[in-house]
Amino acid sequence: MMMPELICALVLVAVALRLGARLPRPARAVLAALALVAALLPFPYGLSGWVLSYLSHFSLSSGLLALVAIQHRLTGHYWLPVRELRAACLLLVGLALWFYPMSLGSSYADPYALGFGDTLFSAVLLLVGVFAWLNRAYASCVVLVVAQLAYGANVLHSDNLWDYLIDPWLVFWAIGWLVRDRLLVRRAQRLPAAQPSLDTPAPAAARVAGQR
Repeated sequence: MMMPELICALVLVAVALRLGARLPRPARAVLAALALVAALLPFPYGLSGWVLSYLSHFSLSSGLLALVAIQHRLTGHYWLPVRELRAACLLLVGLALWFYPMSLGSSYADPYALGFGDTLFSAVLLLVGVFAWLNRAYASCVVLVVAQLAYGANVLHSDNLWDYLIDPWLVFWAIGWLVRDRLLVRRAQRLPAAQPSLDTPAPAAARVAGQR
């Protein structure tokens, strides 16, 4: 089994669990197992081969964030604090806003070329990772470090570091998550402070946070 197929399978499991979010937890575990098996079956029976043939490969960052999403849907708790997930999504969207327009011709500079083993580019990313670590944005640091280690080990079908860091589908997901996160925060701020009573067993903000 190749790493691109495994990453795609994790993404498909995360999508399946999102669609089945209202199912009870045991049913979600069964759904995750079925989706994983269906995705990893050899081509042409498995879903991963078909998805990759139409959507291209997913980045390593997609696989890492899919693991976080799967853990959340199966356990009901975030292993990764929301603050750190928010920072990771902001980092991904920031990279995309700089990378994709320039790569598509908005400038004479081509940032995609930096991904072919440019030492200075790798050093800058490591410095960004150190900065993220010092600011306790550990998820962003892990994404940057693991992506570069995987690039050095050549685990994906690409010799460009950018393909390990971001992909268009991951950027769309990060934008959607940030928009939803902002809406949930604003909804929590608009709710009146709940008075302790039999009718309000939990604070309003906690109920909104549970919707993530």
